[in-house]
Amino acid sequence: MKMLSKYKFYFLIILFCLVNVHSANSSTIPDEFHGNVTRVIDGDTIYVRNEKLGIVKIRLADIDTPEIKQPYGMQAKKVLEKKIFKKKVKIRKISIDRYKRVIGIVYKGNLEINHFLVINGHAWCYERYSERPIIKIAESIAKRKRLGIWKSEKAIPPWEWRKNRK
Repeated sequence: MKMLSKYKFYFLIILFCLVNVHSANSSTIPDEFHGNVTRVIDGDTIYVRNEKLGIVKIRLADIDTPEIKQPYGMQAKKVLEKKIFKKKVKIRKISIDRYKRVIGIVYKGNLEINHFLVINGHAWCYERYSERPIIKIAESIAKRKRLGIWKSEKAIPPWEWRKNRK
């Protein structure tokens, strides 16, 4: 019995240390940093390698692109890959989400990638989370020009598509 409580004690210490390291790690991410894009998960999620931070998962702020299995999902991913994969980008951190991803605005030089994706019809303005009018305006322009996802009258926003899949 004494042996079991000893293991519990060590387990709790290790768990406590891991929780503290993880939370300290996310709070040490600066408001702005640079890195090289090492992986594009889909049209709005990437991994960036920063010299000091290591690999950081980024969710592009204010936008939502079609899921990979959703119509136009692979195209949105390919557009993002072509623009930034294996390239240096700047991230402006907006927040950290519940999945510990950095929610951020991504820049390639002077080009804001989040805005680029929306104005060219590769993403929706994610109104639930977006507070930037420029993104909503970009969506209106893409709709009017019938670009990308807006070529189809039946484009289903990813948040509705995800809800219908459950």
